[in-house]
Amino acid sequence: MPTELSAQDLDDLRVRLRAQAEGLRAELAAVDAQMSTLYADCDRDVGDLGAKVTAADRLRADAERARSLLARTQAALDRLGTPAYGRCAVCGGPIERDRLLAVPHADVCLACGRGTGGARGRGAR
Repeated sequence: MPTELSAQDLDDLRVRLRAQAEGLRAELAAVDAQMSTLYADCDRDVGDLGAKVTAADRLRADAERARSLLARTQAALDRLGTPAYGRCAVCGGPIERDRLLAVPHADVCLACGRGTGGARGRGAR
């Protein structure tokens, strides 16, 4: 494992990632329900239509954010317990333990996340 995560850390991360995935699935279901309700309402005037378009845009943005985070969360769950978990997807170096504990779905190290280059940028791999 490229990080110094203990077995307990990994167990805690697995629980957190599963809970996060479950919460995101529930959020997506709620957005779908809200979208259905929104489109079921009839438009009485141009103001209603404008409000509906604004609300639909917000719901679509919320859904896209949740789908993206769910995909990253599921990918982290798939990597967890393998040598790939804790390795930066950009430079191949280790992702900092504190970063993984704070953001368990992180797939890049701090340096690559900031665009300053990680292990590859420092001449190591």
